[in-house]
Amino acid sequence: MFSKKLFPVLIVLLAASLACNLPAGVPPTPAAELQTSATPQVLVEVPVTGPTETPSPVATFTLTPTATITLTPTSAVPMVSVSENTNCRTGPGVVYDLVGALLVGEQAVVVGKYTVGNYWIINNSNGSGTCWLWGQYVTVTGNTLGLPEYAPPPTPTPQPPLPPKNFQVVKNCIPIPGPPLKFNYVMILKWEDQADNETGYKVYVNDTLSKTLDADVIQSAFAAILPPGVPFKFGVEAFNSTSSSARKSETVSCP
Repeated sequence: MFSKKLFPVLIVLLAASLACNLPAGVPPTPAAELQTSATPQVLVEVPVTGPTETPSPVATFTLTPTATITLTPTSAVPMVSVSENTNCRTGPGVVYDLVGALLVGEQAVVVGKYTVGNYWIINNSNGSGTCWLWGQYVTVTGNTLGLPEYAPPPTPTPQPPLPPKNFQVVKNCIPIPGPPLKFNYVMILKWEDQADNETGYKVYVNDTLSKTLDADVIQSAFAAILPPGVPFKFGVEAFNSTSSSARKSETVSCP
């Protein structure tokens, strides 16, 4: 009969026998490590299943083309031109001194305006400073919104007008037959207007006032039937409220 007391002794002897059969220098492998090496672990990726989500619809936007705004560039500096040659003065009116003019085809820079009187203040192209240009024949280009409003300067003290220039008498002597001999004196008086502040012109015959003409008139006529050789002294002068200019005269006779 196998004795239970001998069983532990046999276990010890068996273990000692196995230890003697192991290769030298190889440590015993624990049971836990043997089990791990014998059964390699494999990681398996398992898909997660669940309720299927339906993606929400994405909002769409339709872009409607808008009208294209085209900006037309304007000159930063307003410019002026004229359709008729126009005088430029020190203020708004013929009582002010004439200091320049703007001619057709020329341009000038606009620096101000006098809206009530229809005047533009411009850089004087005929000299230094500025002058006032009547707007009757004016075309302005560029932005004028920022231009300052000018007040008229004080009215200058009236000055006598300049006298007529190149005064001459063109005579036409027409003889009238029969005794006594007479002539039809037909005289044409001509001159150049160089005044810019005249009220009109006065015509004299033999130093006596014959007629009064309007401003800017440059011609007058005289006729009479007289014997030959009768001299006539014709004269003309400009005038205004201040006084008259120097008188220009010429004496003629027929034939």
